[in-house]
Amino acid sequence: MEVSMEGKKGKRLFLPQLFQDHMMLQREKTLRFYGEADEMVWKVSVKYTSKTGEISERSGAEVLPDGQFLCSFPSLPADVGGTLRFYVNDESEPEIILTDVCVGDIWVAAGQSNMEYFLRYDAHWNDIKKESVREEIRMYNVPRIAYEGQERNLPGDGYWFLQGDPAWAVFSAPGYCFARSLQEKIGVPVGVIGCNWGGTSASAWMEKSYLEQPPLSVYLSEYEEQLRGVDPEALYQESRRCWEYEDSYAHELEWRTMMYGQTWEEQQTWMKMHQGDPVLPIGPYHHYRPCGLYDRMLKKVAPFPVKGILWYQGESDEVHADLYALLMEKLIQCFRDAWMDEQLPFLYVQLAPFERWLECRGDRYPQVRACQELVSKKVANVWMTSISDLGDRDDIHPKFKREVGERLALLARGKIYGEELLCEPPECTGAEAAEEGILLSFAHTEGGIVCGPLAKQPFVVTKDGEKADVSKVEVKGEQLLIKLKSMQTSSAVSEKTKTWSISFAETPYYEVQIWNQAGLPLKPFHKEVNLAE
Repeated sequence: MEVSMEGKKGKRLFLPQLFQDHMMLQREKTLRFYGEADEMVWKVSVKYTSKTGEISERSGAEVLPDGQFLCSFPSLPADVGGTLRFYVNDESEPEIILTDVCVGDIWVAAGQSNMEYFLRYDAHWNDIKKESVREEIRMYNVPRIAYEGQERNLPGDGYWFLQGDPAWAVFSAPGYCFARSLQEKIGVPVGVIGCNWGGTSASAWMEKSYLEQPPLSVYLSEYEEQLRGVDPEALYQESRRCWEYEDSYAHELEWRTMMYGQTWEEQQTWMKMHQGDPVLPIGPYHHYRPCGLYDRMLKKVAPFPVKGILWYQGESDEVHADLYALLMEKLIQCFRDAWMDEQLPFLYVQLAPFERWLECRGDRYPQVRACQELVSKKVANVWMTSISDLGDRDDIHPKFKREVGERLALLARGKIYGEELLCEPPECTGAEAAEEGILLSFAHTEGGIVCGPLAKQPFVVTKDGEKADVSKVEVKGEQLLIKLKSMQTSSAVSEKTKTWSISFAETPYYEVQIWNQAGLPLKPFHKEVNLAE
């Protein structure tokens, strides 16, 4: 456990930054209250009282010689407006009082910029601002601190807040929209802890031991190679200069224009104007370095009990796309170990269609998406949703984040909360020869498939290395018939051929217009089809 001295303080007691007024506790799990006490304190006890007084629990723990304490607390039912009191020794008056405490389900919204993506940039922001305030939704942003001792003025980070607070506009759009969609369905408070940072590799969020064995050790060896021969003092001074620029108000205003969205031509102009901007050097002061954000951010949350993890990341790991499945497996295990919960649910987002943005390319995104699909099949209590219909060719940040949050909430309702509903995107399970082409079968298409006018575009069918023309995609109930121009006679079907290949959305950018009845788009896939006699 890690205690921030910026948290709630008494005269003799210090609580982590997570423990504040308006906070949320995870329901129906043993709770952990921890912190530091001064040398005159030998015992700390905690009492929770509901707003009505119907719930009142108290537990205590001894203070260790180093001043640390960890108090295990009985599980609590869902509640709103409770009070936490912290007592030292056997005194009758509390040392610290926390008010307006909720008990419900807490989810951690983790990843890089598409999870960090602020609400004010979302395409639906003007509508979202008009929604009624729900006191049962609480939010908290873990301060984005890259290295120990870094001081940043981050007004939206480090405290619990409700809708309408100034921090709300700079909170994770997928995280908030997930909570909004989920809370009205499950009827208990929902909290979201934002623990995310743009541009970060999954390796930045992992403890070092999970990266030490090949092939993932490449993340550590590449980092060490980049530091070879670098003067530590010069690196420190340059890093400080770059962070000063990064945190300047002028830079923040300029970056807003990019996050709201620019055309490819506007991006070229923007890059020319900013060619001389300071570039933070990789090293111990950079948030991209392996393991750095595990130490400086994730450990500020774990092992605070939560319901599960929401994950949206992968863009920055396309450089080692072939390793992403293993990297994700190790990340999930790292998170579960940190929270001391081997069954901790993981819900995540498959990367959206994308081709280019500034200096970023999506060339290896198909490999990353395939790895994401693999992990969802291989690892227990892990599920993936699709946003294949929400991509932007020239922007790495799709603007429709409300849909992302709603799809994650739908997945949670079906997989975590046990509702009987269609919550997973369509998945191709088989392909077979048909008189006019190829007939595809799917899972998660109960009730039928919906196709738009561009449904055939992401399909690529090849035979003997030659591309066949797709003439039409036709819905056959819960199946699809892929009609091919070269197979419109029965003789073409009976001809002995080698195996045909059919792929869907296996390019960096594509447009998907095939959905199930839940409005979820078809995921990328590749199938081999034997059309011989």
